[in-house]
Amino acid sequence: ARRQGRRLGLAHARRERMHGQKRLPKDVKHDKARVEAKRKKAGLYAQLSQKVFERRRDKRYDEESLALAGKILEMNCELYSLWNYRKEYLQPRLRDGSSASGDSEGPRPSHEAAEPEGKAALVQQELRLIEAALQKNPKSYATWQHRKWLVALCHEIHRREQQREAPGGTVAPLCDLQNELALCTLLLSLDERNFHCWSYRRFVVRLSRADLDSELAFTTDKILQNFSNYSAWHYRSALLPEVNKVVSLEALMAGDNGANDSNGDGAGAGGGGCGATMAPPPAWRSTKRGAQGVRLPLGVLDEELKLVKEAFYTEPEDQSAWLYHAWLMSQLVGGDDDGRHGHGSGSGAAAFGEEDVDSRLAEEVRSCEEILEIEPEAKWPMLTLA
Repeated sequence: ARRQGRRLGLAHARRERMHGQKRLPKDVKHDKARVEAKRKKAGLYAQLSQKVFERRRDKRYDEESLALAGKILEMNCELYSLWNYRKEYLQPRLRDGSSASGDSEGPRPSHEAAEPEGKAALVQQELRLIEAALQKNPKSYATWQHRKWLVALCHEIHRREQQREAPGGTVAPLCDLQNELALCTLLLSLDERNFHCWSYRRFVVRLSRADLDSELAFTTDKILQNFSNYSAWHYRSALLPEVNKVVSLEALMAGDNGANDSNGDGAGAGGGGCGATMAPPPAWRSTKRGAQGVRLPLGVLDEELKLVKEAFYTEPEDQSAWLYHAWLMSQLVGGDDDGRHGHGSGSGAAAFGEEDVDSRLAEEVRSCEEILEIEPEAKWPMLTLA
């Protein structure tokens, strides 16, 4: 009973952290003045929406129309049609004629591209609008997608302008990717399980080629703050194969990263030093074992198994850590290309040695049995043993 009470208390605490708002009493919720204020706000919203959609149908791409669209998006940021309206306004002004790639959607208003200073001002204005919308709804699909579109466009424009620049010259980027990472860090400090923000962070890391060791340390901090963080575990499973690429069987057995990093400078990532950086797509496409089919070194697997066990003994009913554990087991046991486990060339026994694999599997069985002695009804250790 005490254990159940502790679990319920932890669950309640997690809900409080995730939502952070108390339910209003009925007498306050249905107060006449409050209801009247909501009715007026709804009427204003309907009028503004009608005006803005009429202006979009008329292909009006002026500052007044976009300001009205911004006001509505601050009230309801899920109106993806209005984000698209803003895309139609922004894209031709941010691009110049030579960099247009024909990937835009919708009508293309005819006017000259803005000057560099004007482009930067447009981008910053749009980023501020998106941040205001995210303050209202930090899990808005449409808002995060619009920010991703804007940052990707700015990155493409900067890359093309840099290519045209004279040797030795530099072009200031329209969007600071380090600021974008800092924004993700801030939002994840408020809600560490905001998977929209985690997805956007991975996107920014790919563009900026950020230090993967730092990203791995970031996931460790978030996991230790709250073991029930599926996004952090998932990100970790994508990072580890990139950080721990190996070049030989001896390095794999020793737990050494080798020198095959994404920069080609011979510096291993997991062992310290200057660290690895994220290779651009398609290097992040995952396979059964991880990025580019990389198998983790044995020493790294041991450390990850220690970390995931901390989660098991703290919250044995939470599925996030158990799903990550299943991925670690696939790294340890492996299998042939057709998915079968065994002793083939793709198996863990062939990579690590049968004795090392068997000893670790036995240890994981003991851990599951020990958890079941404490929590006999726990589902996940039973499924793992099965």
